[in-house]
Amino acid sequence: MSDVDFKNEFIIEYAKSFEEDIRTALIEEPLLKQSCKDKFGDILNPNENLVQKEEIVMSDSTDVIIFTGQTISYEPIIKLEHGNQKIKDLYRKIVQKTHPDKIKSDTLNEFYVKATEANKNGDILSMYSICNELRISFEISNEEVAGLKHQINIIKSHQFNFERGHMWAWVHEQNKDRKREIIRHLLINYAPSVATLFTT
Repeated sequence: MSDVDFKNEFIIEYAKSFEEDIRTALIEEPLLKQSCKDKFGDILNPNENLVQKEEIVMSDSTDVIIFTGQTISYEPIIKLEHGNQKIKDLYRKIVQKTHPDKIKSDTLNEFYVKATEANKNGDILSMYSICNELRISFEISNEEVAGLKHQINIIKSHQFNFERGHMWAWVHEQNKDRKREIIRHLLINYAPSVATLFTT
């Protein structure tokens, strides 16, 4: 399981209880709720239109993904046109080793699904990654190496920020009072990210 997959599983497992604890804090601490409203104004007013997703004040900790229904994913840095010969050739090689009609292996069939998606999106770097896992030889250009390094840096930065986020800290904190402090900090600093929680 990749680190991105692990973080997405983490979100699925803990997001609901994290959200419930935030709702509890808003109910149990009306002054906290009022402080957020005082600081952020109409954005938290349930009688006003909720802020659109693209207008949400984003936390650099990525906590906001929980409340927008997003999971962690990355756009390909290098994108080839659909039908590009290079990506078609790699896809054909992968299909020979992974197609569910020919191979009865859940693991290999997962590679088939990922390769099909990468082929559709022209995501050559994901295709290389799959080839590498399956020990299929391929040639990679200098431009693609630079793109791959850039993609790795984006992922590293995102993962670093995720592990500095409120939900990550909340899950790993055992003390109930400190858990509440984490929630207070999130609300006081990033309430617009969780504006939907102010409507109930």
